[in-house]
Amino acid sequence: MRHRHTGRTTPTPAPTPDPPADNDPRFGTCAEANRNGYGPYRRGVDPEYAWYQDRDGDGLVCER
Repeated sequence: MRHRHTGRTTPTPAPTPDPPADNDPRFGTCAEANRNGYGPYRRGVDPEYAWYQDRDGDGLVCER
C-alpha cells in the first residue's frame, strides 16, 4: 500500500536549552534536591526557583 503525501510536515520540537553552568542541577522534586544538598531557592533571586512549585506561595521553594 502506498502512502499519499499530504504536504503536511511534522514540526520539529525546539531544543531545550541547557541551564547555565552556574545553576544547580535540576532535580525532579524538591525532596530530591534537598537530599543532594541543594535549596532553598527564592523567587526573584534564584533561577532554580522556577523549576519547582511554590505550594504555599511564600516565595521560597525547596525549604529544608
